[in-house]
Amino acid sequence: MNTHTRPTNILSFDVEHWYSATLLCDSVEESVDRIHESTDLVLDILRRHDVAATFFVVGELAETHPGLVRKIANEGHEIASHGQTHTPIFDLNPGSFEGELSASADALEWACGERPVGFRAPNFSVTRGTEWALDVLKSSDYVYDSSIFPMRTPMYGVSKGSLRPYLVSPDRPFEPTTDTTTAESRLVEYPVAVTDTPLRLPVAGGFYARLLPIELLEWGIRRLNRRGIPATVYFHPWEFNPNVPIPTPSFTNRFISFHGIDRTAAKLERLLQTFEFGTHASDLATRGWRELTPELPTSE
Repeated sequence: MNTHTRPTNILSFDVEHWYSATLLCDSVEESVDRIHESTDLVLDILRRHDVAATFFVVGELAETHPGLVRKIANEGHEIASHGQTHTPIFDLNPGSFEGELSASADALEWACGERPVGFRAPNFSVTRGTEWALDVLKSSDYVYDSSIFPMRTPMYGVSKGSLRPYLVSPDRPFEPTTDTTTAESRLVEYPVAVTDTPLRLPVAGGFYARLLPIELLEWGIRRLNRRGIPATVYFHPWEFNPNVPIPTPSFTNRFISFHGIDRTAAKLERLLQTFEFGTHASDLATRGWRELTPELPTSE
C-alpha cells in the first residue's frame, strides 16, 4: 500500500444483546431487549455520514430478529459472523467451534440472503493457545477474521501482534506471511487498532473509546494511517443507548461495560467527520487479495 495515501479505515459493530456482554451475562437477572432501538441509533449515524460498516451479528440474534439483519444489509452494510451463541473460543474446542461457524452462517444467510465471509470472535478470543481457530475458519470457507487484539490485556490479546492486515501463515499465525500463492494463505486477518508506539495503546473502540479522550483516539488513528495502516475500529450498538438498563454487577464490570455510554455517539460522529471509513469487504477488494479470496461477494 502507498504509505503517502491516507487509507480508508474499517468501521465495525458487534451486534449482540447488551446482556450477552462477557462481564454482564452472569449478573443480569431481568434482560430487557433493546437491540432494535440501539441498532437504529447506529444506523441513523451511519446514514447521516453516508458510511458503510461491517456488522458482526450473533447467529441466535439473527434467528430471533431476522428483520433487523435484513434492515442492516438493505442499508448497504456488510453482514459478518459473531458466532452462533456469543461463546468465546476459550470455551470451545475445534469441533464445537466449527459447529458455531456453520450455524451462524446458516442463520445469517437465512436472515439476509447472503452467506457471511468474515468472522469476529466474542471477547477477541483468538490468542496464543486458541490459534487453532484460524485453521477452522479457513476450512469453514471464511475469508477473513478480525479477532486478534494485537496487545496483551488482562482479558485477551496477543503481545506484539501485527498491526497491519495480513495473510495468515499456517506456521506463524500471528505474523504476516509473504506467501500469496497457496490455499494455506487464503485467510486474511484484520487486527483491531492499537497504536504503533513502543507501549501500545488501544484505540480500537468499545470500552477504550468510551474511556479515552477523543483526541487520543484521533492521534492513534493518524499514526497508523501515516504508515499506511487502516485502523479497524469496533463498537456495540448498545454502547450508543443510554436507555439500556444498568444492572448491578461488581463496580469494575459495571464501569468497563457502561462508563461513557452517554458520549459514545458524539465520539463516533467526530471520528466519521475526521477519517474515511468503510467495510472489511471493501478493503479486501482494494488490496489485490480478491484473487486469493474467490468466495468474497462482488458487492457489499
